[in-house]
Amino acid sequence: MTTTAFRLFAGIALLLTAAACRQQQLPSAADIEMALTVSDRRVGDSTLLLAVTDAAGKPIAEPGALSLRGDMDHAGMVPVFAESNTARDGVFALPFTWTMGGSWTLEATLTLPDGTIARQHFDIEILTEASGDGMGAMQHDAHDAMGGESSAVYLRIHNASAEDINIVAAESAAAARIAFHQTVIEDDIARMEALAGLRIPAGETVELAPGGTHIMLMDLRRDLPPQSMLPLQLSCDKGETYPLEFAVMNQRLGALDDAVTIGELVFSNRWARPASAGMADDGAAHSH
Repeated sequence: MTTTAFRLFAGIALLLTAAACRQQQLPSAADIEMALTVSDRRVGDSTLLLAVTDAAGKPIAEPGALSLRGDMDHAGMVPVFAESNTARDGVFALPFTWTMGGSWTLEATLTLPDGTIARQHFDIEILTEASGDGMGAMQHDAHDAMGGESSAVYLRIHNASAEDINIVAAESAAAARIAFHQTVIEDDIARMEALAGLRIPAGETVELAPGGTHIMLMDLRRDLPPQSMLPLQLSCDKGETYPLEFAVMNQRLGALDDAVTIGELVFSNRWARPASAGMADDGAAHSH
């Protein structure tokens, strides 16, 4: 072997050894700690700084990729996402938008270069300029204040008849109270507004979706785990009832093959958000 070839071989071996050492030094998921700093806890744009350290509190120089998912305690809102593949000294900086004042849960998912995945949850209270009391409470009609855990139901309803049909009631054994809601944006602040019912115009289709009109299930009586089914019955003002089932899932990514016709209405894309019934009756704290 020539001197040049030997040096090249030795250099490659050194690089491989260094890379292997770096990989071995990556901590396990259980040893990773994440700390969150929020630049602004008011409705609107903010910057989130997430520091990643090992069990000894030392920054992880190459922490990999980070994704964030923000969910409100009001299930009718659309989740907010952010992601980054760049960190400086183990700190990610991500732009983030708080769409409503109230209680939020952030789920941080970190994927290390070796494929190790670590997750951590953060509970954050976001203020609204309109609240004025420093509590950051979500704006609701007074009679719709929620006492326990909640979920939201979404679907598409097509009216095949020549007359408008008004859905005026909903009931399910899974919830103590059910209401029709729509999301209203005023001065860049979102709030929930109660509806008396849902009007399905003749020959038209009405879509209930996150961030828009939806059906709220409040004070849940049982857990709604993913991949379970939720029975719920709708009723119109003429007395006809529509017994339906909704697939419980975190997010609907495409159209569902679940169209069912009852009377003059066609119901499709039926799904509900997962939720826990919690311990609302005795005031115990809910875990996230």
